[in-house]
Amino acid sequence: MRRAHVGALVVFVLVSACGDASPDGGSLVTVDTLPNGAVRTISSAPTEAGQWSLERLLDIQPPEGDSAELGDPQDLALGADGTVLVSESGSDAHVKVFDASGRFVRRIGRAGEGPGEFRVAFLAVRGDTLLVQDPQVARASTFRISDGQYIGSRPTTCCYWSPLGVDGAGRAILPANHSPSDTSRGPAEAYVRAPFAGTSADTVFVWERRRDRDASVWRIGQEGQYLMAMPVPYAPQDVQQADPRGGFVTTWTGEYLLRASTDGSDTTALFGRPFTPEPVSASDKQRLVDDRLAGMRGNGFDLPVSEAMLKAGMDAGKIPDRRPAFEYFRVGADGSTWTYRVISDTTMVQFDLFGPDRVWRDEVRLPRTEWAAQPFAPTAWGTDRVAVAMEDADGRPLIRVFAIRKR
Repeated sequence: MRRAHVGALVVFVLVSACGDASPDGGSLVTVDTLPNGAVRTISSAPTEAGQWSLERLLDIQPPEGDSAELGDPQDLALGADGTVLVSESGSDAHVKVFDASGRFVRRIGRAGEGPGEFRVAFLAVRGDTLLVQDPQVARASTFRISDGQYIGSRPTTCCYWSPLGVDGAGRAILPANHSPSDTSRGPAEAYVRAPFAGTSADTVFVWERRRDRDASVWRIGQEGQYLMAMPVPYAPQDVQQADPRGGFVTTWTGEYLLRASTDGSDTTALFGRPFTPEPVSASDKQRLVDDRLAGMRGNGFDLPVSEAMLKAGMDAGKIPDRRPAFEYFRVGADGSTWTYRVISDTTMVQFDLFGPDRVWRDEVRLPRTEWAAQPFAPTAWGTDRVAVAMEDADGRPLIRVFAIRKR
């Protein structure tokens, strides 16, 4: 089961010690310094409206039968030079490497549990080094991207099928199954911070908002035995991600306020924008249930439950009556933050772009057909481009690469 990046947005004092309009956005941006020293940046409107876009550069889709043909991409990573790395899991586990033009270069690793092998591959890249986290065998392996050479492995924790991150110190950020010794602060998610070289590592806990977890989860099964669980659409979630400039960015999607933290326990900055929740109608809720069922029918793997159980467990009544501020966010290699909005126009995909200075720059829209149908599809955000795993009209996988451009 894939774990969403979850995060902690603790309730902080919102009385500012001082406040100034940002020189970047004039009266559109208010910057306050809070009593605890954290800087809060709230943008009332985009400061560079209509200037940013995602423009399709290329599609990577080798022909059927080709040695580079895509199977079922598990995860993606982008090198600083535009190299695209695509992981395949299962009986033919490996990582495919494509150059910035989409040309296939090489395979890295192979299926198994010996040196240089893995069953499942989640990726992190630093320079010419690729780290592969295998949650099935609880091990991380490193390789040179330039020639595919295996470097070494280290034990990690198992069971979290979740994307990785890289922080400002050049450490891979790996989800872990550790529990904090002090739970008085509430729930927390654990992460191991592991250098790409050597064996030293430490664990940090990113604290979450106290909430009713059961209200935000569909539990599927019968007679009190739950065989699988999945998040309820539009239910606010804790979301978090490593910040490539250092620390973490976290939020609770029920409100539009994100938090920057050095280690998940403190607060160095808050940023966001006003938003008015859009309502969710009864027909919207039924469409969400139908779409989720259709997606699971065509997911390509055997489900542990029958379709009747799925229908019984997917209670439309659990879907909230209003949309959250956004569904998830990603932090690019330059520190820009992209939030994936939940909008009523189902023909479009919208991202809000916040710059490295935490100021809301623009609303970036593109036709839904241009982006992955599933919101949590594998993506990789670089400084000037983003790659997303999706399917064409015939259901064949492809990797679409967009340029991030300012007009």
